[in-house]
Amino acid sequence: MSKQWVLWLGIIVSVIGGAAAQDSPPLTPAGTIQVVTELDVYGESLLFAEGQLQNVSPDQAYGNVLLEATAYDAADQVVGSGLGYLTNACNEGLALDFALQPGAVQRFAVPLELDEDDAVVSRVEISAQGEATTPAIAAEPVDEPGIRQLGSGEIVDVEWIDEGSLRYAEGCWRDLFIDWQWREQPLNSEAITITHPKADLVTEALRRQLGLLEPLYFQQSMLHYDPNGMRLVYQTELNVIFTAERDGSFRRRMFREGERLSDRTLQGIYWLGNGNFLAYYYGAIGDPITYFTATVDGRLLSETPANSTPSLTRPGASPDGNDVVIALAYEEGYAYYRKRAAFDSSEQLLFTLDELPGNNWPGPIWQRDGDGSDFIYLALPRDDEARLVCYNDQDKQLYDLGQLPLRLNDDERAWWWMSPEKGSIALAANGLNGGLWQLDLAALPACE
Repeated sequence: MSKQWVLWLGIIVSVIGGAAAQDSPPLTPAGTIQVVTELDVYGESLLFAEGQLQNVSPDQAYGNVLLEATAYDAADQVVGSGLGYLTNACNEGLALDFALQPGAVQRFAVPLELDEDDAVVSRVEISAQGEATTPAIAAEPVDEPGIRQLGSGEIVDVEWIDEGSLRYAEGCWRDLFIDWQWREQPLNSEAITITHPKADLVTEALRRQLGLLEPLYFQQSMLHYDPNGMRLVYQTELNVIFTAERDGSFRRRMFREGERLSDRTLQGIYWLGNGNFLAYYYGAIGDPITYFTATVDGRLLSETPANSTPSLTRPGASPDGNDVVIALAYEEGYAYYRKRAAFDSSEQLLFTLDELPGNNWPGPIWQRDGDGSDFIYLALPRDDEARLVCYNDQDKQLYDLGQLPLRLNDDERAWWWMSPEKGSIALAANGLNGGLWQLDLAALPACE
């Protein structure tokens, strides 16, 4: 099951789930259940009970988990019911072979069908059943010098504050940053829960100025603020890209009227530093990726998405946005190329390889030192592992720096970001094996 078309609008009421029936497996709601109204793509309102389910068994896993909800009004009369499923942070149903491991907690969603249209839900009881199965053998954690886990969960964004601290977000990757749960993480101490420092800028007045009052268009806008500035980037309901000031004034359209973006899906906006960003587009895993680089002031640095050389993997870009790293087919295998972003047919071969990462893997990180030296970090699959490699543009060599703690299914994603002084990389992933890791480059093998 999938709920990819559902958008969160707001909480109606919070209730505590009831215990599972005595003859049910030890699957029970953990914490508060939220009853929320959501919209589908047609603007129809739907009602869901959402929360977390815990397997309290110490030694038994459960697959084929099915949840049943019973809704009550304030008079304790049954007013609705529903059958539901386990989900990820985007409320998408998990794979059929998923098994909830002993002690594990996982999100769930139950669509509610009310007996009367005007019924008001006061509380919901949840019960769950599943098929007992042998627990999975836990994967060994990556034990590499210089790699340290900072957080767990479905981590989808990171902003470096300075060399010693960052903030990171947990939630659904396609939601707006104001809907994520943010934490601030000093590298030498514990994380604390925070509100994003620019969340208060997203007001009704801003949405009106940007033309995003319609909830569906607002949720699909991919609105991003420059982490180190005050301008923002967003897309309209027709996928037209604009930049604007913090209050929505001084809007600048990125492309001409004739540049078609309505048939492209914006998958991410990646900040390169100094107000430069890379935006990339594709449909499904395995599709070629088109892209562009630009400044938050609205100046295009590359070719348009329609004219860019499609990459077989997520592209990377230099900090100034003038060069890109892309993957193309090469003889019997594949190759990564360096290319001037604003020119066609300017590819420079970097290295060849037999296997490419998926579109869901992090794109290359381009590090440029003060003396003009270029180093390109990549996450590449090798022998069923994710490896950290580095291309040294001075000696034209590729160096293997060690194993990465990535275990991605096709519907899961990872991203990474270089720290301001280029001493660390923050690696984040969502999905069942999501988390946040610091890659301390000084403790890893040198890229030389």
